[in-house]
Amino acid sequence: MNFRDAIPADAPLIAAIHVESWRIAYAHIMDPAYLAGGIEAERLATWTQRLDHPTPGQRIIIAEQDGRPMGFTCIIGGADERWGTLVDNLHALPAARGTGLGTALLARGAQWAIDGWPQTGLFLWCYSDNQAARGFYAARGGVEVEDWDKPGPDGRTLPEKRIYWADPAILLR
Repeated sequence: MNFRDAIPADAPLIAAIHVESWRIAYAHIMDPAYLAGGIEAERLATWTQRLDHPTPGQRIIIAEQDGRPMGFTCIIGGADERWGTLVDNLHALPAARGTGLGTALLARGAQWAIDGWPQTGLFLWCYSDNQAARGFYAARGGVEVEDWDKPGPDGRTLPEKRIYWADPAILLR
């Protein structure tokens, strides 16, 4: 598996992975009409904006296998004074699930956070109904520390959990 930093020209690729991941992982969470609708244009606009005008501390890492993009993570270093670095997105194509790609992307993000923001944690938000992802993060030492009802992209309010690693180095083992 190879990893590389995203460049602005990768916006369509990242948007496509994001859409495909959402349509599978969130089929039971988000409004089906929203997921079936034109979310491609919405995700493309989001990722074009993020790559053209990155948030301070932002890094987007693409994972490729045999030259084929399989997933990505978007990390915001030092995003929160209390919780540390935010894993803003972690998505893999359905074909990559169970291959270790998510674990490898999370480890890359953790190492980057440790290098740039030592002595801080790593966190992310996960939909409460996404049991598979919550199990994935728990198996990697993530602790659920907070609940939040977040306005979702589909227009509904969706409950989320903050998952936290006080010491991101646990993700490097």
